[in-house]
Amino acid sequence: MTEARRHGRCLCGGVRVSVPVERNAVGACHCAMCRRWCSGPWMAIQAPEAEIAGETLRTFQASGFAERGFCEKCGSSIFHRPTLGPEIAVSAGLFDAEGLTLTHEIFHDGKPAFYRFEGDTKKRSALSMALEWGPRLLWRRIRRMGGPGRPSQVGN
Repeated sequence: MTEARRHGRCLCGGVRVSVPVERNAVGACHCAMCRRWCSGPWMAIQAPEAEIAGETLRTFQASGFAERGFCEKCGSSIFHRPTLGPEIAVSAGLFDAEGLTLTHEIFHDGKPAFYRFEGDTKKRSALSMALEWGPRLLWRRIRRMGGPGRPSQVGN
């Protein structure tokens, strides 16, 4: 039996994406980097099982721990993911809006005053995100460098 999937694409159609249809929770990121990336809050669906393909798909190493995907032809924002992990957030705007719901906002303490969303969402601060992700990313880096239980890959 085939899993039902939600299909989307970038503005020019050069990049195609799909996620399981039950992935309908949309999160908004208000961090300065996301706002610079798309001129406002970036809205995304967390979907580690996302399928993304297209000849115009490119990536940009946006920080020391994450990369962003975009279409080189039309400039559409496609995804954000940590370089050392299975997580991936796919731009919600690539999909038709039917069935999607804004459920949470991250880096809410960095949101500028000139916009706001209606409705009640779960809001998280930069500190809560750092406390969740900092140890997770540090542990992955230690494991990659040959930490507990793994031989060192440095210099190989």
